[in-house]
Formats: sequence, structure tokens, C-alpha cells
Amino acid sequence: MTPLKFGIVGCGAVVTLHQLPAFRRSPAVRVEALVDRDRAWASTVASRSKISASYDDPRRLIGKVDAVLVATPNSTHADISCELLEHGVHVLCEKPLATSGAEGDRMLEAARRGGARLMAAQCLRFSPNIDMLHTMLRAGWLGTIEEVTATIGGPYRTVARRTDFRRQRQLSGGGVLLDLGVHVVDLAVWLAGAPPLEVSYASRADAGWEVESEVEVRLRFPGDAQAALQASFSRQLGNELVVRGSEGWARAPLYLPGELTFFAPEAGMCRRAGVQTVQLPVGGDMYDAQIAHFCRAIDTGEPFRVADGELRTTLDIVDRCYRSTAA
Repeated sequence: MTPLKFGIVGCGAVVTLHQLPAFRRSPAVRVEALVDRDRAWASTVASRSKISASYDDPRRLIGKVDAVLVATPNSTHADISCELLEHGVHVLCEKPLATSGAEGDRMLEAARRGGARLMAAQCLRFSPNIDMLHTMLRAGWLGTIEEVTATIGGPYRTVARRTDFRRQRQLSGGGVLLDLGVHVVDLAVWLAGAPPLEVSYASRADAGWEVESEVEVRLRFPGDAQAALQASFSRQLGNELVVRGSEGWARAPLYLPGELTFFAPEAGMCRRAGVQTVQLPVGGDMYDAQIAHFCRAIDTGEPFRVADGELRTTLDIVDRCYRSTAA
């Protein structure tokens, strides 16, 4: 496979600490240029990473690259991505894909018009333990899903960041639900395999926040499966995903990607020895796996792991949550 020529738009913490190192490790990509509204910072990061070009305008990438990672403040994702997609540039867009369902639809339509492809960078789907959990569910090891519980987050002061856009409504487009909770909403939708029938939402905002800093979302899916999801920039949460089914259960720590604990009587090891904690091989990290999948899908035309319908469902849940507090 010929390496994809990539541009990266946004040089914040998620790029410098996670995405860019993964891009540099990947044989499937060649990073041609970095873009940041702070051109001097883009130039500094490019120099450190031995990348030849840096700009302050994403449009400078058109005609120079095959694909782009968009990792800018949330409210800018749609406009930047649409401009690139309409010119035939494939886009891997950091979560949240957009700040509303309408924006997400606009991005998907831009991809269709430009003959390009768009994928949301929902990196936790590529974590080995969660990937294995999804495989177990599809194989029926846990029976019918009854409940998904997930928590994600910790005090905002501990979050790696270059700017403080997450507190500001104009740049963030929403609070911890959109910025962090979207991870566990996405996982619940993926594991349940269907849109929810009911959505309920509660939130609060810490002093100095224009948007919510703590949320709880409850979902009811077809077949009466339930999900209880929490996200917080206010306090430390457990950062784990638990699925309970009619025939067993499983627990996956969100930030220990090689660990999965489960009890599934259909599994021979559980019949012999009860609850199992397995250590899965971790080659690289979830960002490496995400980039490899994106590039392979662009090369072969195979479906993305993050399907368009699931993108729409996740953004619809966010819309329903925010509408419930605006009423």
C-alpha cells in the first residue's frame, strides 16, 4: 500500500502527545504538513517532528495531501472538514465529530459531494480490551445485553491541554458530554447495536464554566437494554466500561487497554475456573490501530468501524440531551 499523504490540522495536546507520535510510527502514512492558527507553534511542532511544511490555513493543504486529521476546537470541526471533503480530501476528525446532528449531516453530505470519506476518531473502539468485548458480545458469550454502565473523566486541572477552549461555549459547542462523554455514548451505541428508544439527561456546571462540567445520561434500547453513563471534569470517576448480559458480564478499564475481566459460562475457561482476567497483547496503542484501520479502509474501500449511522445516532443523543435542558 502506498503511504497516504497526510496533513494534520490543530497542534494541541491530543496531537502532540498521542496522534502525531502514532502517525510517525505508521508505515501507512507520510505527514506532509501541520496547520495551526498559531503559525509559529505549527512551525515549532513541525521542526521537532521533521515535517517539512507548516501553515495557518487548512486550505493550504488542498492539492498537497490525500487525507487530513482535524483536531481543532469542537465548534470548528464542521467548517474545516467540509472545506476539505468537498475538495476530495479524506478526513479523520477527532471526537466529537460535530457539535450537533445538523453539522454532522452537513459533513457527511460534503464527503458525498467531494467523493471523499469521513470517519470520526472514536479511539476507544480500537482499544484491545473493548474490541475483544465487542467480539464477545457479537459471539453471544454474554447472552442478551441487559445493562451497559460506563464512567469517564477526572478533575479538569489534570487534563492535558494547550488552550482552555473546553470551558467556552463558542469554541467547545458543549461541555463534558460533547467533549468526553461522547466516548462512552459512542461505545454504548456500538455495543447495543441499535439507536436508543429513550434518552434522559442531568448535568451541572462548575463555577467559571459556560457549559456543563458533569453529566449523567441514561438510555433505553430495544429489548429493554439500559445504559447508565457518567462523564465529569469536576471529579475523578472510575474510567471503566461494564456490560451485563443474560449469560454473563465483562469489565474493561478505559485506560488499561490490555485488561479485560469477564464471566461467561459459554467460555470454557470460565466453566473451569470462574471469573477470568485476561491480559491482551497490545501492539502500539489505540491511536496506532485507528490510523491503520483508517488507511486500510481508504485503500480497500472497506467500511469504517465507526459507521455513518452510528455517528448520526451519537449526535442525535447529544442533541436530545441538550434540548432537554434548553426547554
